[in-house]
Amino acid sequence: MVDRSAGGRTGLALGWRTRDGRTLVAGPLEPWHAGPPGLDEIFGDEPADAGGAGVRTYYALDPSGAVDRVYDTRVFSLEDELHVTAYRVEGDALYVHHSSYDHRYAEARHERSLECAGLIPLAPARVPPLERVLAAVAEPADRKRAEAAVRRGGLDAVRVSFASALPDHPGDGVLRLELTLEGERPVVRLSGGHVLWRATTADHTHRELLALLRAVLPARYGDGPVELVPSPDIVDHGFWDPWN
Repeated sequence: MVDRSAGGRTGLALGWRTRDGRTLVAGPLEPWHAGPPGLDEIFGDEPADAGGAGVRTYYALDPSGAVDRVYDTRVFSLEDELHVTAYRVEGDALYVHHSSYDHRYAEARHERSLECAGLIPLAPARVPPLERVLAAVAEPADRKRAEAAVRRGGLDAVRVSFASALPDHPGDGVLRLELTLEGERPVVRLSGGHVLWRATTADHTHRELLALLRAVLPARYGDGPVELVPSPDIVDHGFWDPWN
């Protein structure tokens, strides 16, 4: 049975158990906008009917409830060709439909292939709520954004602490600064040996830290005569550029 009627305007949850123990959850039926011939015949034949033709996104959840894969509709163009990929549960299987249309030659191609067989329908009460599924889809992106925000905050803290440790004026000659090590801790010192700044975290490789600190200098001194160079011992250290 094709999934066009169930879960349409009735609001019933649609879900299946896969042979490998995953749960496949169907998203809401979305209107089908005109696509390549072949796909239109399948997805656009009854757009006005209750729960009629349309496209869905399917979400595969692993046994823990985490999103393992998202089967969504993809559309892209390449030169004169329009390409569409869409998924649909038909009977006890999930099929993928690939269609393309060449506008120059008015040629259409359509392929249907099996994506996942042996689906076992779930009672609506056993289908995970779509809101929970969508939250699980968004969770990795939300976590990455949060991690990026923390990292940006750490970068800003390094910039502020380094800028506040710099002297107000570089002086008449060139202000020469050196990024070196004090034990295992990166420090910046004047050419005479006086330490101006000490790193408080080890969140950045020494090479990244040098680039970060150098970016502060123009904001503080403009085109003033100032330079920051790494010492030989920090360049030779294993944490200078550990991934290269």
